[in-house]
Amino acid sequence: MSPSVKALNLYRNVRGRWSLMLFFFRWDKDYRKDLITTILAFTILVYEIWSWMTIYDIIAAALDASIIAVQLGGDMTVIPADYRPSHGGIPYTAANSTYISYHELSVPMSEVLPAPVENALGFCNPVSAVKTCKESPLVSDRVDDALMLRDSIPWREDNTPLNFVFSRHQLRYIAIRVLNKLQHTTNGMLMAFQDTADALVDASRPVTLRKAWYYDGLLTLEAFRSRIFRGNLQHETEVYTDLTTYFPVNRETTGGKDFLRFRPDFLTRVSMHTGITSLLLTENRRVALLYQGSTKAVGANMVCLGGSGSLEYKDMKRAGTPKNFRDLLVYAMAREVCEETGMEKYLDEVRANTMVTGFFRWIDRCGLPEFVGLTRAGNVPFAKQRTIDGDEVIRFEEVPVTVNRPEDFHAVLAYIRTHEIRSALSSFMALNRMTVIAGYGAESATPEQKEIYRRVSNFIAGS
Repeated sequence: MSPSVKALNLYRNVRGRWSLMLFFFRWDKDYRKDLITTILAFTILVYEIWSWMTIYDIIAAALDASIIAVQLGGDMTVIPADYRPSHGGIPYTAANSTYISYHELSVPMSEVLPAPVENALGFCNPVSAVKTCKESPLVSDRVDDALMLRDSIPWREDNTPLNFVFSRHQLRYIAIRVLNKLQHTTNGMLMAFQDTADALVDASRPVTLRKAWYYDGLLTLEAFRSRIFRGNLQHETEVYTDLTTYFPVNRETTGGKDFLRFRPDFLTRVSMHTGITSLLLTENRRVALLYQGSTKAVGANMVCLGGSGSLEYKDMKRAGTPKNFRDLLVYAMAREVCEETGMEKYLDEVRANTMVTGFFRWIDRCGLPEFVGLTRAGNVPFAKQRTIDGDEVIRFEEVPVTVNRPEDFHAVLAYIRTHEIRSALSSFMALNRMTVIAGYGAESATPEQKEIYRRVSNFIAGS
C-alpha cells in the first residue's frame, strides 16, 4: 500500500470518528448529555490549570480529571461504552445474513417479493435459479426499456425529514463498522432515489430525489441485513441481536405457503441512496475486470466490470444541474469509471461515451435502487495504461472476449461463470441487462425492443 493511500486511510479513520461523534450527538440523547458533560469538564479543567493559585485549585482540577476519566472510561474514548466494539473484555462483531427473521419465520432474502406497485410492473428475480451471485436482485425489463426510451425523465428534490432509528442496536452496528478500521466509513453526502419504479415509466410525473447521508445507509440498508455477535464467558461467539427483524417486509400467505413482500411504505423506512454501475468496454472492445480491495465498504474482495459506487449529492452541481435525471446518472457513472481507473482527466470524453441501460433493486440491501449502464472507451487508453486508483481498485484485467455486437455479451457472461469470477451483484446485473438486450435482435422482438437493440449496437460500434 502506497504512502498516499495510507495517509488517505488515516484521514478517513479520523474523519469517520468525528462523523460518528456528530451522528451519535444527533440521535442519542444520553450520549448528548455525556458529551456535553465531558466538554464542560475539560473546559473547567483547562481554566483551573491556567488560573492555578492554591492547593484548592489542585484538588478541584483532580476532581474534574476524575469526572473526565469516568466519562471516557478505560478505553479513553467519548464513544458510549454500550456502542464500543470491545467493552469489558467482550468483543462485538457484525456479519451479513442471507435470511430474514420475521416472527417465527426464517426466509431467504432471495425469496422476498417486490412491493405491490413494483410487482405490477413485472419485477422479479431473474437469477434465483442459476445461483450466480450470493445476493439477489429484483428487475423488470419493462421498466428498463422505458428508462432507455423516454425522451426525458424530469426530477424533483424532496426535503421531508425522515427518522431511520428504530433501535439502539442500529447505533451499535454503525459504531462497529466505523471503529474496526477495516472499511472506509466516512459520512458522505449522497443522493437518494426516493421513489418507486413506476416513476421511471410514468411520464406524467417527475421522479423524487432526496439528500441522504452514508451513515443513513449503514443505519438501515446495511444494518437490517446483519446480525451482531459477541463473545460470552466461555470465549465462544453468540448472537447478540438479529437486526434482520427490522427488514421492511410484510408477511403474505398464498396457497398455504408463507411469503415475505416489501412493504408498500418501505421507502420511508430505509435510506434509498442511489447505486450506480457502468460496464466498461476498453479500447480493445473487451469488458474490464476491476479487482476490489479489502477496504471497500461494499463489494470488498470482489470484481467489478467497470465503475461502481453511489450517486453523490455534489454530482447534481458538477453535472450542471441537468433537468433530465438520466443525464445526472450518466455523469455519475462516468465519474465512478474515471475515479476507479485513475483516468479523471478524461471525464468529459467518458461522460460522452456512457449510456444508462437499466435499473434493479438490491434485495439483500433492503431494496436499494441501482442504475446500470454501459461505457465505451472511445479514445481513452484504459487497457493500455491499466491505471487504477490503488485504493478501492487494486488490479486491472480484461475478459478475453471481443465485443462487437450485443450478442457477444453472452460469451462474456459464460467466461465469468466458467472461471467462477466473484462478480459484484451490480456488475452482474449490468452484464445481465446486456444479454437481455442481445435478445432484442430477434424477429419476434417488439418495435421498441428492436429500437433499443439498434441504439446499443450503434453505441458499441462507436457511431
